[in-house]
Amino acid sequence: MAETEKTIRVDEKRLKVAMIAAGIKTDRDLAEKSGVDERTIRNVKRLGTCSFDAWNKLAMAIGCNPIDLLVTQGYPDPNWVTLAALSI
Repeated sequence: MAETEKTIRVDEKRLKVAMIAAGIKTDRDLAEKSGVDERTIRNVKRLGTCSFDAWNKLAMAIGCNPIDLLVTQGYPDPNWVTLAALSI
C-alpha cells in the first residue's frame, strides 16, 4: 500500500461473517475471487485496515455492500439481524 494512499477500518468479524454467508471458506479462496493478495487479506483481518481499492474488491468478491464491512463507531451495525444469525 502506498504511503499516501488512504486507508479505512474494516471490521474483522463482519468480514468473516460476510465470507461465510457468501460460501467463501478460506483467505486463499477470497484472494482468488477478489484479486487481492492473500497476505493483504490476512493483514486486513489482523490490523483492521486496508486501502479503498482492496476494500471495494473484497466487497465485490463477497457480494456485499462495502459499507457492511466497515467499523462505524456510534452507528448501528448494518444487517445486524443477519449478522447475528450467522455469527461465529
